Amino acid sequence: MRVLIAIAALLFGVSTIAEDNEFDEFDSELESSFDDEVVEHNEEKDTAIYGSVVFEAHYNYQPDNATKNLSSAKSLIDLIGEHKLDGGSKIKANLKAYHDFIYSSGLGNYTKTPSGYKDELNLNELYLEGSISDKIDYRVGRQIVVWGKADMLRINDILNPLDIRIPGMVDIRNLRLGKNMSKLDYYHGNFNLSLIAIHEKRFSKLPSQYSDFRPLLADKEIEKPSSNIKNTGLALGLIGTFKSYDVALYVADTYIDKPYLTNGKLHYDTKSKMFGAAYSKALDNYLFKAEGAYFDKVKYTGVIDPKPQTDLMLGVEYNGINEGSIMYEAAYRSIKNYDQDIYSASNQYKKKNELQQSVSFNKSYQNQTVNFSALATIIGQSTHEGGSARAQVDYVVNDNVKVSGGVIDYIGGSNPALEDIKNNDRIFVKVAYNF
Repeated sequence: MRVLIAIAALLFGVSTIAEDNEFDEFDSELESSFDDEVVEHNEEKDTAIYGSVVFEAHYNYQPDNATKNLSSAKSLIDLIGEHKLDGGSKIKANLKAYHDFIYSSGLGNYTKTPSGYKDELNLNELYLEGSISDKIDYRVGRQIVVWGKADMLRINDILNPLDIRIPGMVDIRNLRLGKNMSKLDYYHGNFNLSLIAIHEKRFSKLPSQYSDFRPLLADKEIEKPSSNIKNTGLALGLIGTFKSYDVALYVADTYIDKPYLTNGKLHYDTKSKMFGAAYSKALDNYLFKAEGAYFDKVKYTGVIDPKPQTDLMLGVEYNGINEGSIMYEAAYRSIKNYDQDIYSASNQYKKKNELQQSVSFNKSYQNQTVNFSALATIIGQSTHEGGSARAQVDYVVNDNVKVSGGVIDYIGGSNPALEDIKNNDRIFVKVAYNF
């Protein structure tokens, strides 16, 4: 029944393709339109401050869920500040903070508060950027650097960790966590060469004990490398931008964002050499995408020797819909010299070869005051291992206020890790004020 609801949501969006209304911009552009206006309004000033305040609530509606009831009643602030310095350099900061009232109000059914879930203060970005010459730019500090062409899946996008404590709720672009890096960009013709030193050892935020996605399993002590000069990671990206296509090559030698368990501790000390490539081609109303990446060492729990891994991705986006788009991406991941001990709970039941598919649909209505989006992700070559599906409607009240609501369905299957979280389906609402 839950899968049918998710599929119906997708079909609802697809059924509107033939409509011939007049609109102005895509949904993704709408989300940033107000911020762009604020920046333009302050362009004469040296300092600009803008952002949003959001109230968000989740309700877990599955009767088999032990915490059936309100699972979140959160207030959030996302604050961005920019200050221009003499000589054209700029300082930019992004501060994120929230407080979840569900753990102190008694509205939910939680007996204990998961670590880090009640409130959080996150200086997600703080960097200095500028130009050394007309061909060389620099950026130093905590920042986000995106590699690759995929929008829904991650192949080469390895430089920043994610906040995945509530899987599938928001798009990847809103999940990235900043990391202290030094970045030097050299531009020549159609090419951009980036040299990056990765200083900070910051890793993805995973579900904690007593949360919906880890209700019983105890949190493990974390061992990670020190953020010193000796452990500095290196990354090199070469990107070519041409009239109808882009191409990129990536090389990195850094600690990967995947822990393994030993002696009761989670270790993040696997340093892997990565080689990747990405390509995108625009053709009429279509955008075709391809990526590939090779990692020479990936460490798994219960397995002595690290394993090489190859990830591939193919995708296509169709923008011929009036004020809408459909996107499909498929990733194929293969572990070389596979050991059967990898298929365990500690390794999320990883198979030798894994297929992950994602499809999304976005469309705007009523002069962009109403926006519909749907996203479904399925794991496994037979599509029976599990996944998730999300449908959401956004209503723009005015230039400052947006109201959103939707539903997310966690689909169980033959993968025990996905089967265990299938009862976390939820309805969510958000009210955002942009300033």
